Amino acid sequence: MPKIHTEARAIGHAECLVIGGGVIGSSIAYHVAKEGRSTIMLERLIPGEGASGAAVGMLAAESEEFTDSELARFARISRDAFPELVCDLERLSGISVEFRTEGFVTPFRTETEGQKRWKAAKTREDDCPIWWDAKELARRIPGLDEQAIGAIYRSKETQVAPVQLCRAYAGAAAVLGATVWSGTQAEQLVIQNGRVCGVRTDSGFFSCDQVIIAGGLDSMKLLAQVGFEYPLYPVKGEAVAVSLKDHPLEYTIYADDIYLVPKQNNELWIGATSLPHQYDEEVTVGGLEGLLARASAWLPRVREASFIRTWAGLRPQAASGHPFIGTVPGVEGVYAAVGHYRNGVLLSDATGRALAAMLNGAGAAELGISRFSSELLKEESL
Repeated sequence: MPKIHTEARAIGHAECLVIGGGVIGSSIAYHVAKEGRSTIMLERLIPGEGASGAAVGMLAAESEEFTDSELARFARISRDAFPELVCDLERLSGISVEFRTEGFVTPFRTETEGQKRWKAAKTREDDCPIWWDAKELARRIPGLDEQAIGAIYRSKETQVAPVQLCRAYAGAAAVLGATVWSGTQAEQLVIQNGRVCGVRTDSGFFSCDQVIIAGGLDSMKLLAQVGFEYPLYPVKGEAVAVSLKDHPLEYTIYADDIYLVPKQNNELWIGATSLPHQYDEEVTVGGLEGLLARASAWLPRVREASFIRTWAGLRPQAASGHPFIGTVPGVEGVYAAVGHYRNGVLLSDATGRALAAMLNGAGAAELGISRFSSELLKEESL
């Protein structure tokens, strides 16, 4: 049992305390506040400045090609909720999340590759993928690599601006009554009689009835305080933004080795490298060269584009290969939502809804996320 910390006076109290103001924590704060619970969200930076701000914002429920059927279903549910979600968030927060619905295109250069992808898409129950032959592909995306002989088009795949989404979640949560504490580092869970009663931070003590830990890589320290080990490790991702000359790219190109994501003002975001167990957020020359080479191989006019900026972030990958969403065993009132890797933006809505439902008594099996919960961990330990 962790050490008990007694605090004389709380500087804030809420039924639910959310630790982490990235896209997962902000979504949880929004959905919990929407249920009418008093909510406080603690973020050590500013919402959207951490790993969430380094994402490119794709809602790639099908293009990601999840092999886990439960995760694939969870991803589709989350993606399909975004049209209504975006309307609510923008109305409440006044922040545009730059929601784009043109769809995603996965091109291929050989008939064998195309048939393999088509068969896999149909096996996974993808939502009505469309086959584009070379003629259709050339008509839809002028200037694409001439060696591309076709593509799979997915009309339901969408994308957003990740920083704006994160801040829209947080802003909407605040409108619904939640309090957001930026620049506040959670340091110690406070446990009394086997139940959480608050959190000690560098700003002071906050009392609560439930705590939801959703702080990305920082979550491991807090989870360890209650004896729960769910190892996470960073996967560094580098990206680059350029400005295309002439006409903008309409569709997101989601290829095996690169993705090209069109944004407002004729910007094109290109990503991303995948470098496990690297803790720095520097963009290397080699990483940048590789991104631009692969991007221009698919879309040659990238070579004539104007450079805008580069960035990098650390994705929180779970050693288990899938996120944990649910109650933390061993202590009452503690929940966690961690390990979303590069799908935090995509899974944010469904994760927020799931945690809000759990606070109301719903179980993981009922929500269709048993594989991401302590229920599975119990089975694996038997």
